[in-house]
Amino acid sequence: MDLMPTAEQDAIRDSVRTFLEAELPMSRVRALLGASGDAYDGLWRGAAELGFFGLGLPEAAGGAGYALTEEMVLFEELGRVLAPGPWLGSVLAAHALADAGHAALERVVGGALRVAVCIDPWGGALRRSGARLSGVRQHVLGAGLADAFVVLDELGALFVPREHGVAVQAVPSLDATNPVGTVTFADAAAVALPTPVAALRRAAIVLSCAEAVGGLARTVEASVEYAKVRQQFGKPIGSFQAVKHRCADMAVRAEVARSATTYAAIAVRDAAEDADFQTHVAKILCADAYLKNAADNVQNHGGMGFTWECDAHLFVKRSRAFDATIGSRRSQLDALVTQFRAA
Repeated sequence: MDLMPTAEQDAIRDSVRTFLEAELPMSRVRALLGASGDAYDGLWRGAAELGFFGLGLPEAAGGAGYALTEEMVLFEELGRVLAPGPWLGSVLAAHALADAGHAALERVVGGALRVAVCIDPWGGALRRSGARLSGVRQHVLGAGLADAFVVLDELGALFVPREHGVAVQAVPSLDATNPVGTVTFADAAAVALPTPVAALRRAAIVLSCAEAVGGLARTVEASVEYAKVRQQFGKPIGSFQAVKHRCADMAVRAEVARSATTYAAIAVRDAAEDADFQTHVAKILCADAYLKNAADNVQNHGGMGFTWECDAHLFVKRSRAFDATIGSRRSQLDALVTQFRAA
């Protein structure tokens, strides 16, 4: 198994990074705090023109013909800039709608339809009566910015347009760069999708981990950059052993998280027998690494690191949101224990 990036993956990374650095500098991310969905229209169309939402779809479905490993590259770059919006839901929806041959696929891939994913079971059991869905899903990432929802539940995978019977209420979020909301379905029209829920969950975990890997890399870069220019006692603080060691530890954690996520992406792509195990491990390692790196990044920035003007706190908040959503570390550990006991 080759874990090194291919030339095509490097080209995808360069293209995505160039676009995001131009369209989503941190000043723009801050400007989008609390913004309505209309503020994302131009960004979404630009991303669609570059093929973000069809990257992993077969060419017959209007995609680029790549796989989860290339989508991982995309999400690393999204995580690096703390990209706000329902990126994960839109990519998962594209896959599920392609499997179903649903007409909404063209709008998702074309950037005209943003989709949030309801993946965590918070809110209680959902009820389905024929083609109608009722119930509540809490803490849905990007809910207020979405035009539709993909619901992953024991009932199966469901596509629910944000129309009659769907209400979204914004709720306070620690991570303001990634707003959440409560979605209430009241006899809402729902389309059953043939894609197995387990497959979409695995992909969701891998891609969210890839996003965390991007954030991890950025915390290392930010700390190293600051350590080169911040001086104390007439010397750059990067020359002090304590700061060097902390940056080195951050770099090691980032590399471990990237390796685990890459391995999980390949395992899921190739339908390996241990795919579930690898996704659990990736989430655990990524969450632990992101929390520690984000905290160390604040420490490396000293008193400045605790201010609103410094970007370090944004990564702390994103890391905590990542830890709690799409399967918390505790739920992943519980799943591993279950596997070990059954072995």
